Amino acid sequence: MKALLHVNAKGLLLLCVLFLSPIVVFAKDFVIYDNVLEERAAQKIEEMGAELFTKSGIKVVLIAKKTGGEDIVTFEKNFAKDMTPPYVLLTLFSDEKKVDIYSSNGMEKEFDKEAILSPFPWRGTIIPLLTNQKKEASSSAALLNGYGDIVDQISAYRNIKLDSSIGSSNKITIEIVKIAIYGFVAVLVLIMLFKRMRNRG
Repeated sequence: MKALLHVNAKGLLLLCVLFLSPIVVFAKDFVIYDNVLEERAAQKIEEMGAELFTKSGIKVVLIAKKTGGEDIVTFEKNFAKDMTPPYVLLTLFSDEKKVDIYSSNGMEKEFDKEAILSPFPWRGTIIPLLTNQKKEASSSAALLNGYGDIVDQISAYRNIKLDSSIGSSNKITIEIVKIAIYGFVAVLVLIMLFKRMRNRG
């Protein structure tokens, strides 16, 4: 009986650990993330954020999590309560397929939120990569591109040169996605035309 109680107690302890242990979240000065983001991307984002903050006083923070537990805008507003302006938040809840940009008053004129969050591959720098199914178009690539776009636009607006900028590689990645999407559409069109011609024949 004692042995059975000992086994049950160990089993109960294990269940408590499994259910009560929180998801591991990593926090740096400019990026807060769980396993949604690769460490290499997080380090590059931290580098860009630190340089922009040093040269402009603007804090751009990326929050990348599987879920936020509440509406993404509500989450951002609550998070921003402890921040000192000027600031920009780029937030992704991957499981909820939600991405947003929230900023302090006056910052909206320094970058184009609508363009950055555009779903069109010739304009947006985040969503086209998130929705692309190819391996190279991961969440890390999308967030690195989007974050890089934000800090590049802000630095350009303020005539600041960022040594850590990924502007060129950012454009290359977007061009790769564009080519992949356009190529896929072209193949579909050719298949449809071929089927129509065969049916008529």
